[in-house]
Amino acid sequence: MRSVTVKNIHKGFNSKEVLAGVSFAFSEGRRLALVGENGGGKSTLLKILTGRMKADSGEILGLDNDCAYVSQDFTGKDSETPLNFLTRRSPSLPKAIRMLADSGFEIGKDGQRLSDVHCGDLSGGEKKKLEIAVGLANGSRFIVLDEPENHLDYQTIEWLVAVLSEFRGGLMFVSHDQYLVDQLSDTVLELEGGHITVYSMKYGEYLDEKNRQVSGKTRNWIAEKKAIERLRCSLEMMKLRAKRNSDTAATYQQAKRRLAVRIDSHGKNPSHTGGSPKVSLSRGIDQKRGKLIASIDRMSFGYGSKSVFYEASAELRFGEKVVLFGRNGSGKSTLVKLITGELKPQTGTARMGPQIQWQFMTQDHLANLDTQSTPLDVFVGVVRWTESRSRSCLAQYGIGADIVRNPLWTLSGGQQARFKLALIFAQDPEFLILDEPTNHVDPMTWEAVVEAVKGYSGTVLAVTHDREFVDAIAGRLWVMENRKITVYDGNLSEYLQG
Repeated sequence: MRSVTVKNIHKGFNSKEVLAGVSFAFSEGRRLALVGENGGGKSTLLKILTGRMKADSGEILGLDNDCAYVSQDFTGKDSETPLNFLTRRSPSLPKAIRMLADSGFEIGKDGQRLSDVHCGDLSGGEKKKLEIAVGLANGSRFIVLDEPENHLDYQTIEWLVAVLSEFRGGLMFVSHDQYLVDQLSDTVLELEGGHITVYSMKYGEYLDEKNRQVSGKTRNWIAEKKAIERLRCSLEMMKLRAKRNSDTAATYQQAKRRLAVRIDSHGKNPSHTGGSPKVSLSRGIDQKRGKLIASIDRMSFGYGSKSVFYEASAELRFGEKVVLFGRNGSGKSTLVKLITGELKPQTGTARMGPQIQWQFMTQDHLANLDTQSTPLDVFVGVVRWTESRSRSCLAQYGIGADIVRNPLWTLSGGQQARFKLALIFAQDPEFLILDEPTNHVDPMTWEAVVEAVKGYSGTVLAVTHDREFVDAIAGRLWVMENRKITVYDGNLSEYLQG
């Protein structure tokens, strides 16, 4: 059985050391979940482990270039076709295509869609499936995944869990999806302050251990809240399996009752904790209930021979919080582009109301920004606030004095997300479009974003596969299926139960 040893890895950026002597080992058959705060060095460690970044010092023994890597971002070219990407990246093209089809990617008759479209026209979920297919199909004995759940719908996440559960090699991953972490990990690596602490236990046991290490009723309450969120996600997956297999129905009902008891005994947060980002949205937007924000009327649209929408209709009014829900490739991101005018319908209309002040948080947090500039310079230039006020605002989002003068490109994925949220929220939009807003963010930032959106008086249209986020903020779903938009009043859990 092969094993990998990581010895005394150091890595710093701009005089800040993010890895300060990291050491650990893992072997075939082990499943390591790497956890830690945004900007703590998780992605840096994975890139060093897989040879995509050089450490300042230290060594890695036993890997011998036999390690697949699934990046948190798409590594292909928008101008190439999926077939070009697979051919260029995978040593086993037939296996990669088969894996891609199994993930739910629409390859078309005889695989025609693989060569008929460009990667730039794919949804975020479809691009992620390409990355995963290449990573899983190359036959490596070790696999490293950086937030593989980003952009994936819940059916694909369950498929990914099933595939990785059958993998007999060594697995190491970063994920903010509690269901995925619970199902896959047998060891937790906690990266904090540049050092690794190894917990040879399941993630739930790790949370219990961390809970014992801290004191206070508030910490206990937070740990229990995370456990409840984790159980809720597991229960959703269990319900889907129960529908397909009646033998698991009794187990599902028992788990459902246990969850209800924990929720009932959880109670309210006894106090507010410090140290987490404090995201806030303007409360001073003029309340204009009923004002038309966006309208889709008998709208049809497609890419080439693929029809995405056919005579679809829906309306969005001021103050509503709507989440687009559907499988990867069902047209969620396309609909946003149609509403904002980036794309034009082939028939019918998709438009925004007149004089709507709107902001769009794209999946690429640094799109249309100068990545060589600093967060402070970009923020001051866009919002036109004083430097002092801008620094104070950015600090509330976790962009502190230690990184506010660093180039944007050096920020971690989570830090980039926090910065983009700060930049958007500071402009007081009455209509906020969020495309996967919780990708890359740590649990504390996630909770802060949820509270901000819930307290926001304007209109929200969100594209997200984060089940907990949907349940927390959505008053209505636009379900994308059969080329139509079905409006459902309620949250995701209620919709799935229906």
